[in-house]
Amino acid sequence: MERSPRDAGNDGRDEELALVAAALRGELPAQRALVDRVLPQLRAVATALLGRSADADDAVQIALMRVLDGLASWRGEASLRHWVRRVGANVCLRLSEQNRRHARAVGDDADLDALDDGARSDDGGALTSSSVQAYLDRLPPAQREAVVLRHALGYSVEEIAGLTQTAVGTVKSRLLSGREALRKLIRRDEAVDDLAAGLRRRVQP
Repeated sequence: MERSPRDAGNDGRDEELALVAAALRGELPAQRALVDRVLPQLRAVATALLGRSADADDAVQIALMRVLDGLASWRGEASLRHWVRRVGANVCLRLSEQNRRHARAVGDDADLDALDDGARSDDGGALTSSSVQAYLDRLPPAQREAVVLRHALGYSVEEIAGLTQTAVGTVKSRLLSGREALRKLIRRDEAVDDLAAGLRRRVQP
């Protein structure tokens, strides 16, 4: 579980401020070090919210530009990691909403295979892995966003409502539905795994 966005204490904030200041002065080593520091955070957020997809790659690039353009606005009130992740989450949520609007505009005549590309694994096959990310990928986008923002990124229900521009009650409903859906998926896969193991034992000489 990630720590709460409200980081306690300084936690290296002075070093982060110095790194950002050097990057803003145009010092190339500091700029490279900064990119190396923020890219993994942006990738983690994008993958969690958008799955392993081209959209996630696009979101990382957009978010990185937003971070670099907005460096001067970061004053160290929260950790650099928290600020970067918030920028990344905002970009992912906006991109996700754009995709949902596009999908609604396409209508019933849409190519379902094309619209389902985002729910595929890296090799193009159906998601069958029991990893956490694979389970998240199988949730409806709104539920996945709520679960990730709350349980992976540590945002409060009220903060999620602000980020997603939805009512607090809606966020709570999505969290409940998302957690229940995850439990059902995990239980189902465990049952399938147990059945497969039993069959293997029966056919073994």
